[in-house]
Amino acid sequence: MIPFSGAQFQIFYQDEIVPVLSQLNKHRFHIIRLLGILCGIFILGLLLQVFLGLFVLTLLFIGGSLYGFYYVASMWLNFKLACQYSLTSLMMRYFMQTPEIMNLSFRGDQCIDSKIYMESGFFSENATNYEGNGLMTGNIGEVSFALSKLRVSVTSNIDGQLKPQFNGFFIHGKLPFKTSGAAIIWSRKEKQEVYKAIRKFTWLGAENKDDEQSNALFKESFATYASPDTPASSILSEDIKDVMIRFYKKMGRALFFSFVENDVFIAVAAPENLLTMPLFKKFRPDKSILTFLDIHLVLFSILKEFDIHH
Repeated sequence: MIPFSGAQFQIFYQDEIVPVLSQLNKHRFHIIRLLGILCGIFILGLLLQVFLGLFVLTLLFIGGSLYGFYYVASMWLNFKLACQYSLTSLMMRYFMQTPEIMNLSFRGDQCIDSKIYMESGFFSENATNYEGNGLMTGNIGEVSFALSKLRVSVTSNIDGQLKPQFNGFFIHGKLPFKTSGAAIIWSRKEKQEVYKAIRKFTWLGAENKDDEQSNALFKESFATYASPDTPASSILSEDIKDVMIRFYKKMGRALFFSFVENDVFIAVAAPENLLTMPLFKKFRPDKSILTFLDIHLVLFSILKEFDIHH
């Protein structure tokens, strides 16, 4: 497991993250003030036309305010990107304090390829809409990885409408060696939603391995499928199973894991934008950043497991 010290992170949060949050908040309030001024100018332009009939002046007021709205919208988009980049960069700096995590880089406008997403076996239907952002790459020991936020939708066979398939963080680890067998583990609450993927995996020869799981809590929370020559006890250590159980019980988020040969895939549901400040809603940075931290710790811990034990 990736070591984590709550006291150490609290110091890092106060020293490094709080000053950046303060600057971001100032920028956000500046955007809100500009938006308020533009709304006032727009309303004033309408009042001039209604009560005084000053068409030309009204046109100038309304035209200027509409251009201002466009400018503020651009400012807001740039702010969201800056917010994500700034906070992600800080979290990467914190992660790299751990010796096992190395060579981190971040490209906000890129994401993991859809082909890799489908190779995980988590889902069977091809994506209708596939988009993502925030590509993070690096190494955990000898395991190289790529991680990004994904938003994937598929077309419903019932009404032909788009429905979400996955929205969250997806990580692909590349091992420097080949493992024997193959396995996919789905959080049990989501088992019904992925029944087509389970059917496809079993059609390829996989078997349900729940009865081989000695950890009752893990069997209660996760469904395990693997190739016949892959014992359930060889897939994950008891320590990492406990990590997954605690995460799943605490967060209640879908958690999927799979491996085949030298590829490892992990997915965690996270529909919210954890490191982006909303314009008007209350932003709780402590909760959002801790959630981001918890998700990445479980992703990195599973990859570390393969670096050490496989």
